[in-house]
Amino acid sequence: MNFENRIQKYNASLTDNDKKITKYLLANKAAIQDKTIIDLSEEIQVSPASITRFCKKIDFSTFQQMKFSLIGSNTENKKNDETFETVYNYYQTIIKSTQQFFSEEQTSKIVNLILNTNKILFCGIGNSGLVAHEFNSRIYRMGITSESVTDAHDLLMKSSLLQEDDLLVCFSNSGKTKPIIDSAKIAKANKVAVIVVTNFEQTALTELADEVVLISSYKYIDDVKFINSLLPGLFLLDLLTYKLLNHEKLMDARNKTLEAIHKYG
Repeated sequence: MNFENRIQKYNASLTDNDKKITKYLLANKAAIQDKTIIDLSEEIQVSPASITRFCKKIDFSTFQQMKFSLIGSNTENKKNDETFETVYNYYQTIIKSTQQFFSEEQTSKIVNLILNTNKILFCGIGNSGLVAHEFNSRIYRMGITSESVTDAHDLLMKSSLLQEDDLLVCFSNSGKTKPIIDSAKIAKANKVAVIVVTNFEQTALTELADEVVLISSYKYIDDVKFINSLLPGLFLLDLLTYKLLNHEKLMDARNKTLEAIHKYG
């Protein structure tokens, strides 16, 4: 797992000192190649022991391992003069980064939850709502009863009507969106299974989840002009869609909906 993903994964356990180290390292990737732990401790104004603890906390065995990971990440993110190549490289970086969070076991578990539910409610606010709408669009074309909601009041009402054999899928990059958290609380009170797709573990939202799916954050791309927060979520959707359509019944249903659109649309 690369440096940025480790920071994202262990974010909740990072102290102010750790965040100070993180900020410096992310801002000076190209400059740390020849730095010793003593050099960095003096420049960041923390103790060498603090840097060692930081490395262990984000699951690196040694300082050198952390440094090589960070240098490699900087090489992957290196900008090209051409806009096309720059954005293309950003896409590759995000997809590779997000892939590190997924496992065959987890994606298969989510597919089984979808297959064995009565109804699915997808929810998200803002850009996360766009991903929720897209997933819903794909799912109901497979003959699965589903709905997507992006309005806070509608979300609370519809969450309250979910039953024990239903499924709530929440999209929230921050994991701090209050209407999403509230809807998950309501769903859990109704004994509804909750899947959370987010950037961070150990948030108020993930505490309510039966399954947490981590996706990469575009904010680790060091370019303020690149603002694509949808790509990691869409990558997950493509992966789950592909696995779902391995089921003949779902593929048949999708073909019927496409045929109806082509014939009467």
